[in-house]
Amino acid sequence: MTQSPSDDQQALTSLTGNDLLAHLRAVSPYLPGFIYQLCLSPDGKFHYSYTSPRVEKLFGVTQQQVAEDASLLLKMIHPDDYQRVINESIESAETASAWHSEFRMILKNGRTIWIEAYDTPIWQADGTIVWTGYGNDITHRKNYETALNESEIKFRAFVENANDIIYSLSLDGILTYVSPNWTEILGHPITDVIGKHFEDFVHPDDVSACHNFLQQVQHSGEKHSGIEYRIKHFNGHWCWHRSNASPLFDKKGDVGSYTGIARDITEHKLMMQRMSHLAHHDTLTGLPNRASFTEHLNQAIVLSQREQQALAVLFLDLDNFKPVNDQHGHAIGDLLLQQVANRIRQCLRGADVVGRIGGDEFVVLLQNVHHVANAQQTAEKICSCLSIAYEVDGKILQIGVSIGIALYPLHGSNAMQLVRYADEAMYEAKKLPERVQVFASPPLGVGSNKTEEPKPDDLSAKTADDQG
Repeated sequence: MTQSPSDDQQALTSLTGNDLLAHLRAVSPYLPGFIYQLCLSPDGKFHYSYTSPRVEKLFGVTQQQVAEDASLLLKMIHPDDYQRVINESIESAETASAWHSEFRMILKNGRTIWIEAYDTPIWQADGTIVWTGYGNDITHRKNYETALNESEIKFRAFVENANDIIYSLSLDGILTYVSPNWTEILGHPITDVIGKHFEDFVHPDDVSACHNFLQQVQHSGEKHSGIEYRIKHFNGHWCWHRSNASPLFDKKGDVGSYTGIARDITEHKLMMQRMSHLAHHDTLTGLPNRASFTEHLNQAIVLSQREQQALAVLFLDLDNFKPVNDQHGHAIGDLLLQQVANRIRQCLRGADVVGRIGGDEFVVLLQNVHHVANAQQTAEKICSCLSIAYEVDGKILQIGVSIGIALYPLHGSNAMQLVRYADEAMYEAKKLPERVQVFASPPLGVGSNKTEEPKPDDLSAKTADDQG
C-alpha cells in the first residue's frame, strides 16, 4: 500500500508545476526522445499532465489524445512488461527514488519497439503521485544486443560502429578490450587503457559499487544492468556512464571474465538534476520553494526534538512592494525580489534556511535558538537590511518588511502550526513601528500538553528544563 504525506505536510507542500512544465516544453525540442509527466490520483486513476510533441511521432497518438485518455499510451506497453512497469513505478514512489526501466511497446500498426525510460516521483499535497521523466526509442540498440548473441561477425561490426563503449574485463578487473570509440568518448588512447585496472578510471567513490556489481554477475552467472558510475575523461572532468555486464564462461563452465556495454548518460544526469532543482526551488530567486522549505523544517524539528533544542520560524511579508510593481512593472519587481533574497541570505548563519513561498512572502528557519531574543535580533537585522534603499535598473526604490516569529516547541509542535502562527504574528507586526512581532502563545492545549503555556521570554528556561 502506498504511503501519502501527512495532513500537515499536504497543507504546506506544493509543486512548481507551471514553472516545471514551462521548462519541459523549452527543452523537449532538443531531445531525441519524449518528456512526460504522468500522474496517479488518490482514486487510482492515471492521467498525463504533459507529453512532449515527439509522442505523436513515436507512438502515433497526439498530445491531446493522450491528455484526454492516458490508457491510449499505457495500454501500448507489452502485456508481458506492463505489470512490471507499473509495480516498479509504484515502488519508486513509495521509496522516493528515481526509476529506470527498459520495456516493449506495441504500436497501433502492430510493430513492437523498445523504450528506455527514466523518471522521478514527487508526492503532491493531495496525495497525487507525479512522475516526471524522459523516454527514448532504443529498439536499434536492443536489436544490436540480440545480434551480439547470434553472430561474431555482427558483433565485430557493431563494436566498430556503436555509439556505446564495448569492453571486456578479467575477473580481477583488468580491461582486456575496449571498443575504438572509447577514445572518441573519453579521450584516452586505447593503448593507455588496455591492461589497466578499471579503478584507474572510475571515480573513487564509485569503485566499491562497481566491484559489488561485478561480483553479482560472477555469482549469479547472469547478465546484470543498471550500474551508474563516474569515469574520468582524458581532460580531467568526470562523465557519468551506465553499464551492463555479462559473464563469459571458460571451458569448465565457470565465469572467466566479463563483457559489457557502457553508455554516456552525462547529459541525462544534468537534465534530471535540473528538473529536480526546478521542482524544489523558486525559479526567480533560486531559494527553496514551499515544498523544499517544509522538508527542511520537518527535518529540523526532528533534530531539535532529539537534541532538545529550540528553533524559530520567521514569516516575512514585504511592505510597499505592490506600488513598485504598479509603477515600474513586474520586471523591475522581479529584480527587486532577487536583491531582497540576497540581502536576507546575508543576514543568516550557514545553518539557517530561507525560502520564498509567495509573490513577496519569504520564510526563514533559524536552528538552535537559545532565547526568543535571538530570533528577534535576527528579525530586526533583516528589517534594517531590507529597509536600505535599492538601486534597480537605475531606479532608487524603498520598501520595508514585516516579520512574525513562532518558536518550536513553545508555539507549535509541527511545521504547519509554526508557519501559520508566524504568519499570524506577521499581520500583528504590520501594526507596530518596529515591524517585528513574536506570536502570542496559542490557546490552552494547542502545541503543548502542559496546563499552562509559557510566555515567549521563558523560552530559554523552558528549553533548559526540557534538557534537565
